[in-house]
Amino acid sequence: GDPDNYIAYYRRATVFLAMGKSKAALPDLTKVIELKMDFTAVSEVEHCVEHVEEEEADRLKQTGTRRKSTGRVCVWDAELRELRAECFIQEGEPRKAISDLKAASKLKNDNTEAFYKISTLYYQLGDHELSLRSVLLIWSLFAVEIGMSELLLIMFHSFNRYMDAASKYESVMKTEPSVAEYTIRSKERICHCFSKDEKPVEAIRVCSEVLQMEPDNVDALKDRAEAYLIEEMYDE
Repeated sequence: GDPDNYIAYYRRATVFLAMGKSKAALPDLTKVIELKMDFTAVSEVEHCVEHVEEEEADRLKQTGTRRKSTGRVCVWDAELRELRAECFIQEGEPRKAISDLKAASKLKNDNTEAFYKISTLYYQLGDHELSLRSVLLIWSLFAVEIGMSELLLIMFHSFNRYMDAASKYESVMKTEPSVAEYTIRSKERICHCFSKDEKPVEAIRVCSEVLQMEPDNVDALKDRAEAYLIEEMYDE
């Protein structure tokens, strides 16, 4: 068929999604974004919607209804980006999902759902600073009834207590022991705290633990090097 037929790519992507094949849907969704950055017919989108999961279908149909007055639906919008982000999440590529969700948050006003997902993904990756930043942005948009999960509330309150203390990082790290990335990032910060607090023995120990998991971790290498200098272990 026509390699520039974005509707065909979109149809095939939605069929893949209905079959639970998110990995197969990703290239087609990306192709749609590349080929068609302006508009497509509502009827075509509504036809595709029949093949999407019920939740996504309802959302896309609502979008189509809102825009029928123009007779066209914008493909380069939050819905398509959010759909591809879900595929990335299912395929274990959270950072790519975050990239799409950030784009979606800019394309739709007050997109608290996108910020919420971004915050959750950053938390799962162990980057609680960026997670908190997304939470605060949600609060700035809607001060009440934002419906944050208990997990994020725990993260938010913990952050204020442990951000400058290694002992607090250790306690928070235990809240999500099954998330490897979170453990690494927490240990990385513990290493940094010990280094800046001029506790070289502890810094060397924790930094070495980080480097066992991530040999090329620049921050851990730098903090451990500073600890070695304090201990006058110049050969290390």
